[in-house]
Amino acid sequence: MAKSGLGDEFGFAKADRYTLQSTVKKNVFIIGDAGNFPTSKAGSVVHFQADILTENLMCYIEERPFTAKFDGHSNCYIETGHGMGALIDFNYDTEPLPGYFPFPGIGPFSLLKESRVNHYGKLIFRWIYWHILLKGKENAY
Repeated sequence: MAKSGLGDEFGFAKADRYTLQSTVKKNVFIIGDAGNFPTSKAGSVVHFQADILTENLMCYIEERPFTAKFDGHSNCYIETGHGMGALIDFNYDTEPLPGYFPFPGIGPFSLLKESRVNHYGKLIFRWIYWHILLKGKENAY
């Protein structure tokens, strides 16, 4: 990154945290761990950024104003041991979000609480990630 001139003093590419556009080269967009975004370096970040990138890249190509805005969304399962796990969900404004995921009020995964259900959720998500999401299958969830 240092030789490209795109990086900051820590080696991360300088980008607008909402539009994902490089602040150095307007024809470059940054997603994931390479960017200087104030987010975690979790895989879910790049997953959520991908939709924003697609929309804003089309806007850039068509010379239209950007219509998508990345809110810093990330979520992550955390193994806590002995068959238990926790789930956190946060964005630029809320760290971390309380409640239930994916359906507020009913879950089945509780946010910020250690549970066996969250442990199994991580195992299920790992399978979905490697066998469905990476293969780009439609209606993965």
